[in-house]
This record gives sequence, structure tokens and C-alpha cells, in this order.
Amino acid sequence: MSTTYLALTNDLLRRMNEVELTSSNFAASKNVQAIAKDAINNSIREVLQDGHQFPFLKTSQSKTLSSGTATYDFESDMASVDWDTFYISQLTSALNTAKSLPVITFEEYTKQYRPLDDNSGTGGYSAPSIVYQTAEEKFGVTPIPDASYVIDYVYYKFPNDLALHSDTTLIPDRFRYIVIDGAMVYMMRFRSNEQSAQIHNQKFQDGIKVMRRLLLDDPINVRSTVINRSKFSSNAVSLTT
Repeated sequence: MSTTYLALTNDLLRRMNEVELTSSNFAASKNVQAIAKDAINNSIREVLQDGHQFPFLKTSQSKTLSSGTATYDFESDMASVDWDTFYISQLTSALNTAKSLPVITFEEYTKQYRPLDDNSGTGGYSAPSIVYQTAEEKFGVTPIPDASYVIDYVYYKFPNDLALHSDTTLIPDRFRYIVIDGAMVYMMRFRSNEQSAQIHNQKFQDGIKVMRRLLLDDPINVRSTVINRSKFSSNAVSLTT
């Protein structure tokens, strides 16, 4: 469960021993309450920038291709793309095979596949079998599609700042304290208390490390340390005649 903007701001204001906000006066808040709202957004932004592949930012997306169009825009809130997740579904009218699509770099595409696309004409269009990265916030497919194929993929979003009192953060509630620690850094600097800001910043950075360890770190690989012994004992006595 995620926490509302109002609840986070009031958590911070209580920590600061300041007057809390309500849903009715939240939008018109001023002075330290307005600074507290900004501090919450700043803290959330730092958390998400530090770990833009947190699982709670993962989003499944479907894109319908257009016949004759090779490149496509990613979503405006895209932070990064999981290039290993591209998958083309079967289109009944085209009788193509549903399968995962390998991804190549733009350089590889230019050297190996672009001449085929450029010289094929419309008669060479067919179901895409490869995805390539572009130099922009786009992806391309080859061969160029001849129908409205559907491609699925996963990307990690970077959400907009919180604005309404009822807006919720994507950060899970169990990490709520980390957001507050980060916001305290900004509030202490607002009060020109750099020593306290440094203390809260250390707690904030430690909290982000905890998030990364719990949500991003690869599972520990366990390997056997058993030593295979020889079938014959090294203490065996050699018998001679």
C-alpha cells in the first residue's frame, strides 16, 4: 500500500513540530507547510533516480505497430527499458508466429539489416523478427511490418511529482521512513542547520542502500565447496614381491 501526499507531508511536519495540513487547506498551503510539500517531492525524486529499476516502477506495455512504419516512440514517463522482454503476439490475419524478439544495437542494424529494409520496397514488408535500439527515445523493428502486429515489452517509469493531496507515491509504505529522512535534509537546510542536515542525509543514504539491497540486489549464488576425493587412499601401502 502506498501513502498519500497529504500523509507524507504531515509525517514530515510532525517531525518538525509544525502545524499539520488538511485536505481542505493542502492546495493553498504557504510558508513552512509549502516547503514541506516541496521537500517530500524532492526526496521521492532522489530515491527514484538512485534506483530507477525498482520493481514497483516496472510497467508492462503493449504497442500496436503500423504497416510501413519502422520506429516507435517510448512512453513519455519511461526511465529505462528492459530490452530482454520484447515479444510479438500472433496476429490471426497475418498468421505470424508469436515469439520473443532479440534486440540488437543501432550499429548492428545499420550494417546488417538497414540495406535490406531500404531496398526491399513494400513487397519486402513482413512480421518483425528483430528489435533494434535507436539513438533517440525510440525502438525500431525489422523487417518493416506489413500489418498491425502487437509488441509487448516492459519498461521502468519515472512518475510525475505528487500534486494533489490524494496523490499516492509508488514507493511502498514500508519505505515511508526513508522518504521522510530525505525530506528532513531539505527542511534542515531551510532552517540553516547544516549539521542536522548532514545527519539526516546519512540516514537517507543508508535507507536507500537498504532499499537497493532488498529490492535490486541479485540473489546470492551458492556453489558447492565439496572436494571430490580419490577412490584410493593416499595412505595405501604399496606391496612389492
